[in-house]
Amino acid sequence: MVSCFLEFFDDYPMPLLESVEFTFACESRYGPGDTMIHGTGGQILDELRRLLGDVRGLGRLSVNHLLLDVRDAETLLDDVVRHSRHSLKHLRLLNITR
Repeated sequence: MVSCFLEFFDDYPMPLLESVEFTFACESRYGPGDTMIHGTGGQILDELRRLLGDVRGLGRLSVNHLLLDVRDAETLLDDVVRHSRHSLKHLRLLNITR
C-alpha cells in the first residue's frame, strides 16, 4: 500500500520519512518433496524490494529475520544504495540469510 502511494506521485510525497523497519515473522514449514522452507520469499520479498526501491533519503533502515537464500540477498539493498546512499546513517541487518 505504501509503495502504491509513493509511486502515484510524480514528485516524492514523503520527504520527512526517515526510518523504515521491517521484521518478518519467520515460519519454517515443509514444502513440496518434504523440503524445509525458511524465511521470506515470493510475493512478500518482491513487495519489500519494491518498497525499498520507492523510499528516498532514508536515515535509518532496519531489516530483520528474512532468512533469505544467498542469491536473493545479493541484490536486496541495491535500490537503497541508489536512493539513500548519502543520507543513510544507520543500517541494521539481522538474520538476512539463513
